[in-house]
Amino acid sequence: WASIFKRTGNPLMSGRARFCLGMCFDFIPISSYTALFNWTILFLILGAVYQAGTGGIFSASTARLDSLAGFLFVVALIMYMGARPVSAEFGDTINYAAEFQTLQQGEAGNWKAQLTGMKGEWLFAVILHAWAQHGNVHDYFLTCSAVYVGALALASYRIFGARWFIPFLITCAMFTFWVYGVNGVRNGMAASVMILGLTFRSNLKMLLLCTVLAVSLHKSMMLLAAAGACAWFITDTRYYVAAWVGSILAVILAGPAIGEMIASSGFFDDPRLTLYINQADELKASSALFSSVGFRWDFLIYSALPIVTSCYFLFREEYRDVMYTWLLNIYIAANAFWILCMYAAFSNRFAQLSWFLMGFVFIYPFFKQRFWADQEKKLACFIPVVYAFTFYMNIYNA
Repeated sequence: WASIFKRTGNPLMSGRARFCLGMCFDFIPISSYTALFNWTILFLILGAVYQAGTGGIFSASTARLDSLAGFLFVVALIMYMGARPVSAEFGDTINYAAEFQTLQQGEAGNWKAQLTGMKGEWLFAVILHAWAQHGNVHDYFLTCSAVYVGALALASYRIFGARWFIPFLITCAMFTFWVYGVNGVRNGMAASVMILGLTFRSNLKMLLLCTVLAVSLHKSMMLLAAAGACAWFITDTRYYVAAWVGSILAVILAGPAIGEMIASSGFFDDPRLTLYINQADELKASSALFSSVGFRWDFLIYSALPIVTSCYFLFREEYRDVMYTWLLNIYIAANAFWILCMYAAFSNRFAQLSWFLMGFVFIYPFFKQRFWADQEKKLACFIPVVYAFTFYMNIYNA
């Protein structure tokens, strides 16, 4: 498919498209497209550090300015991510585009075939079908980007109110944020809708509605839903930390056997999970694009950082917040599942189910309660620590 797009340009701009609003930022070199996003995030992070270091980050005037800047940033990010060129440079973007073209040229009106093919992920089938029949591939990607970025921004606003932008920026600064907007598109959309649903803790109907919509975009959200249900009833974080540590010990002792047992249990009715776990070595050998297989100390340390900081706030500062504890426990439970499946191919995809929540878990206490007189200065030191792994993976190591 990459060679076809290279030879013919973008064939998806023609054919059955009738109502094309999407645009393509093909004037930006593809080789620089992701780097431009990463450097923009770095620039904004430095701005947040400056605000915190000068002591103005929590002021009402700064919040108003940040809120306006945040709105403009969200709109620009949706446009930039959604209008990316169709290129293998963005991973599965090329495969999503190929699927779109197949539907547009052949079975755009065959709803039954699409819904069957999506295996219950009907909401994504609706989006795909609608644009295949009435738009072009850039309308399609723009819609996906709007759901991914927009739902996450709205979730940040619901949690943090007028000070929503810096927490949202921290979430965008996690090292896999861009990847799940242009590569793991469906998973990213579903996670954002799921996180938005979690903000409706006091509105069970909206929580359940968002959960259903998230699962209808990608069935992996069933794991977050199960973790949310568990965390609803079992609220003591010490149990989750103990289970997380136990998962590490179990994988060290048993290796890939635990993941294989999970895949063969039949509890998860998803052939993708079974494929990733049982054929990890074959998948790794088949493509250089596949994530490395094995015990990932780098991912494990990265995953541990929000747990360590959260334990400090919970047990040293005795911070008590129902929403914070709930999000934290969901994060730990989902991350423990990834640890058990660590030897699977695409290990990062399992880790990402918890990493979607990482930014909010990191920053939540700083924006909800004052713990120290010099909290702004401590935040100015904390933000670079949070961003360091992203800087290393996406900029320094690029």
